[in-house]
Amino acid sequence: MQNSNIKNQNDNSKFKIFKAGKLHHAYLLVGETGCWKEVLKRELKDFFKIESLTSCPDIWWQNYDSFGIKDAHNLIEKEARHGFGEQGRFFVLEVSSITLEAQNALLKTFEEPVPDAHFFIIARNVEMFLPTLKSRLIILDSRLGGLASKSGFDAEVSPQGARGESSASSFLKLDYPDRLDFIQKEFLKSPVRAGGKDKTKSEIIDFVIELEKTLHAKIDMGKITKDEQLALHELEKCQRYLQNPRSSNRLILEHLALIIPII
Repeated sequence: MQNSNIKNQNDNSKFKIFKAGKLHHAYLLVGETGCWKEVLKRELKDFFKIESLTSCPDIWWQNYDSFGIKDAHNLIEKEARHGFGEQGRFFVLEVSSITLEAQNALLKTFEEPVPDAHFFIIARNVEMFLPTLKSRLIILDSRLGGLASKSGFDAEVSPQGARGESSASSFLKLDYPDRLDFIQKEFLKSPVRAGGKDKTKSEIIDFVIELEKTLHAKIDMGKITKDEQLALHELEKCQRYLQNPRSSNRLILEHLALIIPII
């Protein structure tokens, strides 16, 4: 089943955002972020008739671990400027988390956009967004074939594919002290890690998603134990906690390491 999911997600040719005369001013693209990035790159290249996105000054593509109020003000300022061409300006935001202040600041921008501005927010789920902001966006979900999204968090396999699943499988087999060592070495601030910083929220969320999927695949749902039920519940809940830029990576990961049964 998982191999089928990966195959379907890699085949993103069926997704189409740009439609003649029907391009909306703002989209929220949720689900498989890698899929949406490939779709947008392909369609923007076709739209502008270019080989590389960097060659077009009217495409502004940014990745945010945490999108805050300063980022919102910067985006609003850029939207107010004139474009270089006549085909419009396209703002693409890859967002791992976004503050409430930033969302409130963007409400007017998405409600009353300038005619030639188009926004695309790529995120793993819709739960981090305010209802008032979502009401101003066209929400598309890669897990529903690019159709209008329903609310909720139900992430699929990440672009890391087998590599992420292998790490998750290995993690589940470790005893508790070794799990804590694994977390420290792979995800948290450490002199042995490049840059000496925690991995990004997005990378940590991807790993937690893989843990949930791998654990779910290993459990006989007809004979699921209370400990296994609790572990699945906590994995889902911690994915939401990690969307908060102020949440502690260490506390969340260590909590999961100790509550998930050894399999």
